[in-house]
Order: sequence, then structure tokens, then C-alpha cells
Amino acid sequence: MSDHLYELLCRKQTLFIAWQRVKEKNTAGGIDRRTVEEYAKAADKNIDDLLDQLKSGKYIQQPYHEVFIPKNETEKRRLGLLTVHDKIVQTAVGYLVTPIFEKGFLNVSYGYRSKKGPVKAIHKVQHLIANEHYTWLASCDIDNFFDTIPHDILFKRLVAYLKSPGIVELMKMFVRMGRVNRSYQWKNTGKGVPQGGVVSPLLANFYLHPLDKLMVEKGYGFVRYADDFIILGKTEAIAQQALQEAIDIITNQLKLSLNEGTEVIPVENGFEFLGIYFKGQQLSLSERKYKRLVSKLYDSAKTGEGFITHKLGETMQGIRNFYGKLVPQETLGMLDDELVSILRNKIDSLKPGKEKHYALMREVQKLDFFCSKHNFQRSEYVQERLSGNSHHHTTVKNTGKVIIAPVKSEKAVKKRKHEYQKLEAAGFSLVLSKPGLWVGKRDNAIVVKKDKTIIQEVALINLKNVTVMSEGVVFSSNVIEACAANKVAINFLKSDGLPYATLYQPSLFEAETGLAQLEAYRNGKCFNLIKQIIWGKINNQANLLKYYSKYYLKHNKDFGQAYAPAIDAIECRASEALSLEHPVLDEFRLKMFAIEGQASARYWDTIGLLINAHIPFNGRERKGATDLVNCMLNYGYGILYSRVTQAIIRAKLNPALSYLHKPENNRPSLIFDFIEEFRQQAVDRAVFAVIMKNKNLNATDGKLDEHTKKLVVEKVIERLNTVEVFRGHEMRLFEIIHSQAENLVLYLEGKSKIYRPYIRKW
Repeated sequence: MSDHLYELLCRKQTLFIAWQRVKEKNTAGGIDRRTVEEYAKAADKNIDDLLDQLKSGKYIQQPYHEVFIPKNETEKRRLGLLTVHDKIVQTAVGYLVTPIFEKGFLNVSYGYRSKKGPVKAIHKVQHLIANEHYTWLASCDIDNFFDTIPHDILFKRLVAYLKSPGIVELMKMFVRMGRVNRSYQWKNTGKGVPQGGVVSPLLANFYLHPLDKLMVEKGYGFVRYADDFIILGKTEAIAQQALQEAIDIITNQLKLSLNEGTEVIPVENGFEFLGIYFKGQQLSLSERKYKRLVSKLYDSAKTGEGFITHKLGETMQGIRNFYGKLVPQETLGMLDDELVSILRNKIDSLKPGKEKHYALMREVQKLDFFCSKHNFQRSEYVQERLSGNSHHHTTVKNTGKVIIAPVKSEKAVKKRKHEYQKLEAAGFSLVLSKPGLWVGKRDNAIVVKKDKTIIQEVALINLKNVTVMSEGVVFSSNVIEACAANKVAINFLKSDGLPYATLYQPSLFEAETGLAQLEAYRNGKCFNLIKQIIWGKINNQANLLKYYSKYYLKHNKDFGQAYAPAIDAIECRASEALSLEHPVLDEFRLKMFAIEGQASARYWDTIGLLINAHIPFNGRERKGATDLVNCMLNYGYGILYSRVTQAIIRAKLNPALSYLHKPENNRPSLIFDFIEEFRQQAVDRAVFAVIMKNKNLNATDGKLDEHTKKLVVEKVIERLNTVEVFRGHEMRLFEIIHSQAENLVLYLEGKSKIYRPYIRKW
């Protein structure tokens, strides 16, 4: 079916018109930090690329760059900044759909609409009171409106109203797209429309249209500017009825809520709307709004160069365009007083001398004051202000028919989310694999130098682990102190991948936890833990084979024949482990190891059928292994071992008190227990991926070469940083390891009824 509106979007002329609008506004860019000026240098090519992406259905918006700006004295407003590329697309969509929406919008809505605006909204309220004699009102605003709009209701109405599946999918993507901060930390957008999105104001008006329609149909006095609105009645009873009907539709149909304190009052009592205070026929600034405007003037004067900065000029123009047309000259004069104070403070920062006075006078001559009297009597006013006689206020290409494939919004958002989660994770780990490196600290970052040249810099805010896998790496004490303070472990690995040292913040074992670990031998919890550990490991072995079956069942004949019998055998061992009973702990361990050994033998035999297509593999060996595959696995397990150790220590468990492995002196056997449920997903899958996707992998005398070692480290760390849904929450695998250590403590101390192992779905 033809999608005419989406086809219009996929025309260069449409995108070019949108680009011109974006260029004129020249506002801050998004997460890619690309400016309008930079984009303009290759605008034609950039727009052609954008056109190709839209036509092919491959266009995916970048996430919003999350920033916060002051909302009032105590709150901040969250904004989402778009990249220039994405502003063009949203502007183009807005250009096409705004006329369609405007046909249905009513004259009572004044926010974000052409030829409307706040000044006309204020005048409309004045007209309703003075000319139509409304005497009762309620001044209302919706609580956290932009951030709480339910997506399901919005999208259902969009689909019904806008007969363009392609445009609707794009608008869904605009709304659903997540947010990231400077560290690329991803935040989902489960509800609301992003403040900063080009089409968000349009969607906000569309969402509240049923409220407008109801108020008009019932004949109430009504003026709305975004989520602020005035309801008027000619009697108290009518105003009360109107307010109740508004609350009903907002609560029940729109699933929103009004801010507390909304009530019907007589007009003559005075009220506030859009920062303007109404009292009789007089308009003035509310005290709250006046303080905010003064604060904005002072803040904008600090941003930029010169005495009258560009930002200050913009702020003044905004005040002049709205409040300058409404409030008394006396109020505007008070704002002028603040302006002169701002300039005087700047001049006072200069060195003493006659030039200071002349500099101030030159700057004042450039000012276009808010109050007309001050503009007319500029010199007298300034001299009076400087002499201190006046009151000073406290600062508060389309060549024919083409096939167009619109993007799918949900899939697009997931793709971007995955990309930025990987970007965020890139700063989690610092791997030092070359000899002769010097590691120091500068500001809030770790700096790595080679021969006095900086080769890497990692922010401490994101860093989780430092891994040293080479000799001759030198650390400054400042780095060690900073890592300890930020709970960043420094792991030192031998050539076979096994850790020989770990540095982390000092942490003593908890007496209560240690006693609970000992008590587990007497109360039977040790038996259940052993069952859960082995059952979890065997299930993860089966699930990893099932994962590979999706790709290799039909393409590897030997694997295809062995797969089903192997799964049956492994799952039987899992059931056997869960049902095993024996009163003697040592004998119970032996029987459990036998079950685990049978499952593992079947697992490795079946995995070997996949690996042998790339590298010879004769089975799993642990100690003393010299073949390439086992060396890679052992190296990967070493990295996992260090992460598991960190989790156990941070949970304040005693690593020498174990259950599956028999405790021995000077042996952290609890770590050997705990690592079992993570081996397959953290290491096996990572190592197999390296083997299947890379060539020139080598090991000599049981030691991996630098190239192979580097690939294993990168892939294992990537797996540890991978995000998955774990018991209803999105978590990275290394976070799951820490969570499981905490869950183990809860079970041992009797605060949880059961310990459930980590089992990765396939």
C-alpha cells in the first residue's frame, strides 16, 4: 500500500527545507557533538546519505543527549539534545504533519503553535474576564506532563489519526529512543515525550486535544498553553463542574494527574498564569517569575565573551518579546536595574582607573532597556543607578518511482541502545598488555604513557577494572589511591591468565556472614548450594549448545547428529544433580562431581565438533594444557577468576569457606565454587567466538602469543560487559556476578529462602 506522506519525506527538497530551518536556529548539537557549522561543510552529501537511509529503512536516530537545566529554585528540567542529522529528520516530519494536526486543533490551545503564543494566551484570558464576564476560575497545570505521557495511548491515537505507517513508525522511534549522558550510560524511555525533540510539542498538543475538545463542547471558558491551562465559569458551580470534568478526562482517559492545590477561586482574588499575575485589569510579574527572570539574566551574563554576551542578549530578547508586552513599565524598570548591576559587577572586575567608567558607559549605550523611559532618558538613568540613589533589588535525489522501506521503530531503538551500551562499556576496563607502560592520574582520569607519550586516557567515573597482563608496568601511588577510592580493582595476570595479585579497597570479612557460612555445614544449606551450583552449570552448558544449534544445526553435519542426544544426556544429569540426596558431605561431593563430570564430558565432546572445524581440539584439559584451545580457555577463566574474587570479597564472604570444593588451607575454594555458574557464558562463549571468527591464533609451549591473548581479553571483557535481563532487571554480566554474591549472603544469613544460580537463556 502506498504511503504518500512517507514518500514526501523521502524527497531531497523536503530534507533541504528542514536543513535550512535547522541551520537558521543553529542550536546545540547532540551526542556526536557535531555542530551546524561542521555539518554545513558537506551538507549536500550529508542530506543525500540521510535520504538513502530513509528510503532503505536503515535510518535510526541517535539517542538523545541528556542534559539538565534549572526549572525553578529547587528543581531541574531534563532535556534531550538531538544531533544535527536527527534534527533534520524530526524537522522534516514536523513540516509534513503539522498542517494535518493543525486542521483538528482548536483555538483554545496557544502553546507551540504558529500565530498563537503566550502573549495571545494572556490576552485571551483578559478578554474572557473583561468582555465575557467569567467570574470564577481554576488555574491548573499537569504534573510532570512531558515525562509521563503513556506511550500506548499516544501511539494508538497516532495510528488511528495519521494514515501513514512510515511516518508513525518514525514518530514512535522519536518518542521511544533512549537517552545517554557524556559517559554513554543508556536510559530507557518507557513513557513521556522527550523535551528537546522537535516533534515533542506537536505530540503534546495532540495528546491533550481531547481535553480541549471537551471544554469547548461544554461551553466552558478555557485557555491552554502546553500543560498549563485556565478553566473559567460564570458561576462557582459551573467552574467546579468544569474542573471536575477536566480532572476526570485527565485522570481516566489521558492517565495523567494535576498538580496538587488546584481549586476554584473568584477571579477578583487574583491568580497566576504563565508567570503573569492577574489582579482586576492589571497585569504584573508574579514574585516567583520575577526571581526566575533575574536569575536567568545573571546566569546568561556569565556565559560567553564580552560584557553583553550573546546569551544575555538572547535572554533579554525573550523577556522583551513576552513580558515586555504585558507587564507595567515599573516592573520592566526593576529588571533594567538588575541589568545595570550586572554590567557594573563586570566592570568592577577590571583594574582600577578612569577607563572603568568609560567602559561602563560604552556598554550601557549598547543596551536596549526593557523600560521605554530608561531608553529615552538613558544617561540620566544610568548616572542615577551608579550613584546609588535608586533602589537595588536582590538577585535572585528523486528521479522517478522508488521503493521505500520505512524503519521499524522498536527494532531501531533496540539497535541504538545496544550500540551505546557497548560505547559505555568501552570505558569500564583498562587493559595494560605492553611492557614499559607508566600509569598515572590526571584530574579525574587515568593516563597511560609509553616513552612519555600519552597513549590512552580513561575517565574514573566509568572505570570498573584495571587488568595488567604484562611485565614492567609502573603505577603511581596516586592511581592506586584513586582506584581504591572508586572501588576499581587492579588485577595482575600471569602469562597463563591466572591472577597472581589483586589490589582493591581494604575490606574485612563480616563476622555475621562468616558465622552463617560455617552454620551452612550444620543446617544443610551446604547441600542445597552444591546442588544449585552444579545444576546451574549443567543448564548453562545445555543452553550454550542450544544457542549454537540456531546457527550450526544444519551447517555442521557432525554437530547436527550429536546435538539432540547430547542435550538429552546433559539435561538428565541436571535433573539427577537436583534430586541427589546423601547425608555425608564428602560422599555427596564425590557423587556430585561424578554427575558434573559426565555432563561436562558430553558438553565438551559436542562443542569439539564445532571447534574442530577451525582448530584441532581433543578435549578439555585444565592444568598443564599446551594446546591452543585449552590455553585460550584457561586464560579467559583467569580473567573471570579475578572478577569473581572481587565480587566475593566485596560481599564480605570468607573465600576459604566453600561447599562444592573441600576447604583447604591457603586455598580460596569458595571462588572455585562460585565461578562454576558463569564459565560458559562469560568465557566459553567468548573464546569460541574468537576461534570461529579469527585466524592466525597461536600458542607456544602453553603460552598464547600477544595477538591471541589480546583477542581473548577483549572478547571476555566484552562478554562481562554485555547487558541482559536478569530477574526482571537489565544488568551487565559483571553486575550479575556481584548480585549473585550478595544473593549468596542473603541465603546463608536466612534473609532469602533459596539461592538460585545464574542461568543464561538461549
